[in-house]
Amino acid sequence: MGYPSEHKVFIPRNQRNPVKIPNIKFPTIPSLDLTKIDAQKVLSQLPRIPTDRAKEMAKDAAYTTVGFGVLAFQKTQVRRQEVMTEVQAKLPGVVEEAVTQASAAITNLRRLVSNRKPTTEQHS
Repeated sequence: MGYPSEHKVFIPRNQRNPVKIPNIKFPTIPSLDLTKIDAQKVLSQLPRIPTDRAKEMAKDAAYTTVGFGVLAFQKTQVRRQEVMTEVQAKLPGVVEEAVTQASAAITNLRRLVSNRKPTTEQHS
């Protein structure tokens, strides 16, 4: 699976536009007096869940969470292998292009050095 080539431009930190954070006013929360609440009455109105069923549900949730974690890890490993294969396929071409550009630069430098005219300071 190939991705389109992207050209990213590096912008130095001192030239980036600062991010403006919006001014948000949060509402004030009124205070609550919990001393007048009858906890026993509230608890008696909650539905009773059998503890065995609650344990089973918690265990299922834990296994599901671990399963999703394992799947995410495996997907990451597959993607890593795809990237490695892609890089290994492109590496010879990149190396060849780098060698070609370096050779051209050296050739140009040799030509410039051999074509330069001696100055009067070099003869003294």
